[in-house]
Amino acid sequence: MSEIQSHMDKIVNINFQCSTRLTALHIAIMQNNLDVVSMLLERGADMMVLPLKNTAKNEFECPLLMAFKLGDSHEDMQLLLLRALSGMNRDKFNRVALGNITLVTKYAMMYSTVRIFFAAYKMNSPTLVLNSTGFNPLMFTILRVGLFGKDVVDCVKILERVLEIVDQDSSMSWQRFGAAKKNRGGRSGSVYTGATALGMMVFHVLEDRKKRCVEYLQYASNRDEGMAQMAQYMPTMGVYQSAFLEFQMQRNAEQMCFHDKNVAIMAYFGKEFTPCLFAKMLTPMRIALGMSTHFRLGSCKDCKVGQLNGDTMNIIFNELVRGIVTSPREYKHMLC
Repeated sequence: MSEIQSHMDKIVNINFQCSTRLTALHIAIMQNNLDVVSMLLERGADMMVLPLKNTAKNEFECPLLMAFKLGDSHEDMQLLLLRALSGMNRDKFNRVALGNITLVTKYAMMYSTVRIFFAAYKMNSPTLVLNSTGFNPLMFTILRVGLFGKDVVDCVKILERVLEIVDQDSSMSWQRFGAAKKNRGGRSGSVYTGATALGMMVFHVLEDRKKRCVEYLQYASNRDEGMAQMAQYMPTMGVYQSAFLEFQMQRNAEQMCFHDKNVAIMAYFGKEFTPCLFAKMLTPMRIALGMSTHFRLGSCKDCKVGQLNGDTMNIIFNELVRGIVTSPREYKHMLC
């Protein structure tokens, strides 16, 4: 450490960017070196510097966001940066830096752990209030995973963490998306406007993935029909034909694998994640119903509603959860 300190004392510009536009702080974070990062921050290293060339991993991320994208292996690093950020005066940050700060909770939910998410959420709450429009962390994660997830195992890992977070704080699950800007007609141009995170999953993400399935099946049908027609005019097996068929088989296998993964992801979204998240969203509603019937209406002997017991409420809410899986359109007014 003394040798590192000696070298660091010789640095004239602590935020100097090398040929790849990375700073010393970028490299130290990539190496997950907590001691060096602490020393760099003490020297005034800027965690908002953006590398501008695509010659390194996480090339378009500032050191702060890059640390979160590196995942839960950098949990202690993320906590260190959060502590450093909490002690800074945000009035000195420019618009880009403030935008990066609002991404911290989103990246924490998407890439890190439950512990880091709540640490970031607590630290970032004033900024989140000021930026109440747009996607909250739950919406951000569901759309990223839902639209771009390629492997069901990775999707499950992220969304299981999401369910654990929602279990501790279900408030964001009932928040609705509000577009930051409106078009000239005075109406928002976003298809997500007014939707909850679960509404985005059911009525946008799943619809998009169903469309992919239909397009693949149509493509596969046309492909097989075309191959059958081509076989009538192609010469007997030769070197070029053999190479073409091998390439075609490999390509078909890759496309089928992609389709099968999409089907598996859809099954998890529709049969497991959606009912689990909906059930967690209904928990505060159930508590509210229980409190109102027991304390307010329950004091009136002539009020039949006041006689709702636990079993009756279980029937009601179990039916709601079952309905979101079997007939989601019936609940669109609730979720969108």
